[in-house]
Amino acid sequence: MMFAGVPRRGVFLGVAAPLLAGARPAWAQPGGSWLRVTTPSFDIRGRVDAKTLLRLAREVEDFDRLLRSLHDVSGQAPARPLPLYITPSESDVRRVRPNGPRVTGFYSAGVGDVFAILSIDGGEDRGRAVLFHEYTHHFMLQNAPAAYPAWLVEGYADYFAPTRFTPDAVEVGVTSHRIAWLRGAVWSPFQDILGRRALTGKQQDIAAFYAQSWLLTHYMMSDPARLARLIRYASAVATGGDPVALMPEAAGVPLAELERVLKRYMQALPGRRLPRPANASTRDLAITRLPPSADALILENQRLKMGVPASERAALLAQIRDRAARFPGDRLAELTLARAENDYGDRTKAQALLRGRIAADPTDVEALQLLGWSCMLQARAEPAAAARWLGEAREHLAAAFKLDPDNPLVLYDYALTRRGELSYPSDNILNVLLKAQAIAPQVSAFRLGAVDGLVRRDRFDEAAVLLQPLFNNPHASPEQVQAWRKQFDDVVARRKPAATSGGGDKDASDG
Repeated sequence: MMFAGVPRRGVFLGVAAPLLAGARPAWAQPGGSWLRVTTPSFDIRGRVDAKTLLRLAREVEDFDRLLRSLHDVSGQAPARPLPLYITPSESDVRRVRPNGPRVTGFYSAGVGDVFAILSIDGGEDRGRAVLFHEYTHHFMLQNAPAAYPAWLVEGYADYFAPTRFTPDAVEVGVTSHRIAWLRGAVWSPFQDILGRRALTGKQQDIAAFYAQSWLLTHYMMSDPARLARLIRYASAVATGGDPVALMPEAAGVPLAELERVLKRYMQALPGRRLPRPANASTRDLAITRLPPSADALILENQRLKMGVPASERAALLAQIRDRAARFPGDRLAELTLARAENDYGDRTKAQALLRGRIAADPTDVEALQLLGWSCMLQARAEPAAAARWLGEAREHLAAAFKLDPDNPLVLYDYALTRRGELSYPSDNILNVLLKAQAIAPQVSAFRLGAVDGLVRRDRFDEAAVLLQPLFNNPHASPEQVQAWRKQFDDVVARRKPAATSGGGDKDASDG
């Protein structure tokens, strides 16, 4: 359950020097400017100084520990450490998403990778708040997925976003930048807020949605009785209840009175200051310096993993070819180039690079996965030789699985190599799809792949449960959500005995 463990525990909750100037490219400097540190929950790469990197690493790890304590999952290790990129400039963020909105940072959960990037250009507090908001989404999808109402999905993430750490304390719910908006703007009716999705309507509507959702969440979580009612409300909505009609009982006041009650509550906003226990897992963190190739290509590699619009591919491929040529024999340079060539250039060249990497290091999981994927693409391009290419893909992916059995992309790709078989999915392949989804439930493609497998095996109830958390995905477009709801309705309809026969939907999307 979303807030499990909260009442029982009594808890509610300097920047690196700029790149070298002048004609000499920054990535030519000896040693490179990117540092790396790993914690139990994060794999962090930063173009910041070591002191800043260590402080942020300890804070994000303590934030994960805070969420685990509140949700009663302290004994569970993270499925996979989340890759996190910390930069001193928003221009670095735009290297990953050049044509996206100008933001301090963002979180991406795609097939290629699940990662976050943030800039501390506008101050560490600003960048940290973006990360904590997005990490709360990531954490909830991993540990408590359900079809919560959109206002609660965003309000809950905003509640934790401004969490602050001092050497001996953690402050939760103390303040928010939303307060300024709430004090000076005309509020939207809560009938509109409670039943809508995030990021819909005009800018004023979006601002009202986030601000009022944050304050309502804060109000509901600040009192044990209200929190208990919120838990019941979230469960009821997740199972099909009306998020508007159920709110008066949860809040304890009529909707018409809710704005007045919250404005009075906001005048003396209660926060919590909790002890910050020592964290043994971050006491002796080791920092490594990445090679110079990271300055040139580490962010472009992440851009490739997200997928590149057709209009941008040629320029990016040319850029990566030029930069990779400066680092012959370098692993990151060769893998980034292979990824670009495989998807948008010369696949034969990509395969040669990957075979060379694997020959040099047969334990290179990323190279094995990329070569497996390349063989899968080649099977599509050469239907007459598809069986041979898919067989080779399975060999590489099986080798990667032996080295990293909890890699969701390896699992997912291996399952897809079997998709054309009449028996798809076998018991084993269905288990592979379900495992990929369980490890990275934030990735809609993995979730939809598992749904497709369950539907084909006439396991409609389980498929419906897996689909529901997608409905209020804050990063999905309205068109995507509409498609998922239609898929859900189709699955629910097929649960009727008269409609349940045969081997399932052989034309369902693979996500």
